[in-house]
Amino acid sequence: MIVRVDHASPVPIFEQLRSQIARLIVSGQLAAGTRLPAIRHLATDLGTAPGTVAKVYEALAREGLVVSARRHGTTVAELPRSDGAAAEASAAVEQAADALALIARQGNLDLETALGLVRHAWARMA
Repeated sequence: MIVRVDHASPVPIFEQLRSQIARLIVSGQLAAGTRLPAIRHLATDLGTAPGTVAKVYEALAREGLVVSARRHGTTVAELPRSDGAAAEASAAVEQAADALALIARQGNLDLETALGLVRHAWARMA
């Protein structure tokens, strides 16, 4: 699993990690059943606190993207394929949009710059 953090970014490390791992799961780059790195191992590799990684894994579990089991680690969950998937995706995008808007405003970015960054990210996913 390849994730990176930018310690100089105005985006909190928690959100950087959560969004990158979620993207890897939703895109299928991390298949169901794939075991994520141990919390301490990933924290050490990224130079961040283990508590931050633990909170990321907890958030991903609440989102239904991973399953955590004591002493067995954290694995990618089987994503449900239901008619409600579009509604779930819409809710997740709305939450991410709120976070993006907040970070853009805090960084004094204008709307067009923020939208340009979203367009660039969208193009990278294609």
